[in-house]
Amino acid sequence: MRVAMMLYAGFQLLEVSGPMDVFQEANRLWGGAFYEQHLVGPSPGPVLCSNGTAVGTTECLLDVLAPFDIVVVPGSPVVGSRREHGELVDWLGAAGRNTRKLASVSNGAFLLARAGLADHRWLATHWRDAQRLATEYPSVHVVTKPGCVKDGKLYSAVGASAGIHLALALVREDLGDDIAGSIARALSATRH
Repeated sequence: MRVAMMLYAGFQLLEVSGPMDVFQEANRLWGGAFYEQHLVGPSPGPVLCSNGTAVGTTECLLDVLAPFDIVVVPGSPVVGSRREHGELVDWLGAAGRNTRKLASVSNGAFLLARAGLADHRWLATHWRDAQRLATEYPSVHVVTKPGCVKDGKLYSAVGASAGIHLALALVREDLGDDIAGSIARALSATRH
């Protein structure tokens, strides 16, 4: 499965690294590369995240040829205007319709909504962004609970820790309860 982790200036690193850890652990338990992860950015080279870390892309939006099975859009501590991240929104609007599963973490939901991929769908976001998302995109059904929501091929999580649960739900659908449960136990054991 080809997985795109979308990078853009100011993204929240934990909302990318958490799901990536889940997919990598799934690969380890599967015994091979079930999930092929790609860090997709607006251009080749590093992308600066919200904590100042530069994360290198493996692909850029303009060079992506094959469709992805899963696209994960992280949030950002600051949600900008409708014009912000236009290349990414345009790419999501075109590629998102052919993607098997679209996922957003926290206010990454704004980018899916801007791309027109969440109209008349349930979409979870962080509570501090819910009113603005509902106001700017009245055709989107905005929720802040439960932590993860699935509406068709659209998946969303309210924050970074819920993003890990979202990735576990995707693994559960693909590889079953046993592997997802093993990943959850392994990741919780590393936190103690």
